[in-house]
Amino acid sequence: MTGDKITFIITSVIHFSTKKLPGSTPRSVFDPAERSSQTIKTIASIRSKMPGADIILLEMGNEKYMTGELIKMADRYVYIGDRKRVRRAVNGKHRGLGEATGLIAASKELNTGASFFFKISGRYFLNEQFDPRLWQGDFFQAKKYEMGISTRLYGFSRRFFNDWQTALKRSLWKLYWGSSIEDVFPAKFGRDRIQDIQQLGLSGYVANGGEYLEE
Repeated sequence: MTGDKITFIITSVIHFSTKKLPGSTPRSVFDPAERSSQTIKTIASIRSKMPGADIILLEMGNEKYMTGELIKMADRYVYIGDRKRVRRAVNGKHRGLGEATGLIAASKELNTGASFFFKISGRYFLNEQFDPRLWQGDFFQAKKYEMGISTRLYGFSRRFFNDWQTALKRSLWKLYWGSSIEDVFPAKFGRDRIQDIQQLGLSGYVANGGEYLEE
């Protein structure tokens, strides 16, 4: 990736709805201050592992930040939480619908013309196992699980940007009815087109339970 333009897209919901998810599951056991601190760690890990990358913080939460460390650390702060369709989806019952809707709504702002794009979920961070050398070439790359993928971190070359957006759009109907984005997206994109990254080099805490995980 030396010399290539790299863009990291961080999906973020700092201030979230208090409505619970199906099964009375809380949306997050972390409050906005904790979520903000975790996302600061996300950005810091990208700066450490890939210092030349451009970072877009895509905020879909209920409140817009005007100042603060998060704003200063990102190269670009894109707030779309005030768009009605995004707000409805993010505040709805199904997490994947909110993420897909936000990524579609911000497509123009996200299409930087980079050679390679990463999508990382805010609050997760790149750990010592992250190897930039694995993420290169003209591929769409993710960690595969049976019929699905991990959507906490994946990457793709510029050639796949429009296909990525199309697959997100084609996923919306099933996401609306509660299917997981981890299963629906690869089905719409074409699972055989996705190159498997067995070790992402990612760590963090699951929002609704607080469990620590590494991928």
